Amino acid sequence: MEKQIIVGITIGDPNGIGPEIIIKTFKDNRLLDFITPVIFSPKNIIKDYVNLLPFSIDYKVISDHKNIKNGHLYVVDIPDKSFKINPGNNCKEAGEISFKSLELATQSMIKNQLDVVITAPINKSNIQNKSFDFKGHTEYFTSLANVEHSLMLMVHQDLRVALVTNHLPLKNISNALNDTLIKEKAKLFNNSLIKDFGIQRPKIALLGLNPHCSDDGLIGNEEKDIIIPAIEQLNKEGLLVYGPFPTDGFFANGAYQKFDGVLAMYHDQGLAPFKIISQNQGVNFTAGLPIIRTSPDHGTAYNIAGNGIADENSFRNAIYTAIDIYNKRGN
Repeated sequence: MEKQIIVGITIGDPNGIGPEIIIKTFKDNRLLDFITPVIFSPKNIIKDYVNLLPFSIDYKVISDHKNIKNGHLYVVDIPDKSFKINPGNNCKEAGEISFKSLELATQSMIKNQLDVVITAPINKSNIQNKSFDFKGHTEYFTSLANVEHSLMLMVHQDLRVALVTNHLPLKNISNALNDTLIKEKAKLFNNSLIKDFGIQRPKIALLGLNPHCSDDGLIGNEEKDIIIPAIEQLNKEGLLVYGPFPTDGFFANGAYQKFDGVLAMYHDQGLAPFKIISQNQGVNFTAGLPIIRTSPDHGTAYNIAGNGIADENSFRNAIYTAIDIYNKRGN
């Protein structure tokens, strides 16, 4: 039998909706026809959620990867008998589980025991420790890969929205922007669209920073001083980059549909319209890395955790997107 794609899955915050959306996804065992999922979690957490929720999954508990075979869902046990699930509760112990799962999955990825990694949502505050001093998964994997820059890229069907800056306070955005950073991110985006999505000559739209793209300098100078020069230089280097475009009109009139990718200057500028359009179906992909990591485009959702109502579609799409990118890179 042909070797299946081995999909590593972190449990995320065990008091969030991560365990639920994982279990819901693998209720449909047809996924096991083409992937071998490996969940990194204390086995009691999976067992407790299977008992709590009105649906179940079949899985095998293992301690290493030696006996993995096609057609099964596996749980790599992280010994921790003391932790008891408490859905919706933000606590230090849940953060420790989150990190143990992430650390073990990334170690397995480094050892080439996994083909792709899907990360369930974490709480960015309770996971912090000496080994995880990062603002999120994106920064963690970027450091792990030992590269200077990566690209947070949101994907939903043909809509792809990437960010120049990731998790920064709004007051710091302007000072963080420069033409070198914009060009670097645009090139990462262009390369990913070619390598990971199979688009031979990508067209990329750059959004402006200020309202109305500054109205010729009336509302700021970043467009004239930073963004437009970056676009001009990228065009000289042969990239099909256009803009800057004012964000509100660009998405409202459907102009985004004319481009293969949209590069936003900051987090909410890109993610707010993306999430409205994708309607909880989107995927977060960390582009520009040698490894393939995706995640659902939402957080821990403590307010609904443990109630059996979390929507698993974004998580399922994260698996499909990772598989598609894996196959594209293989080709």
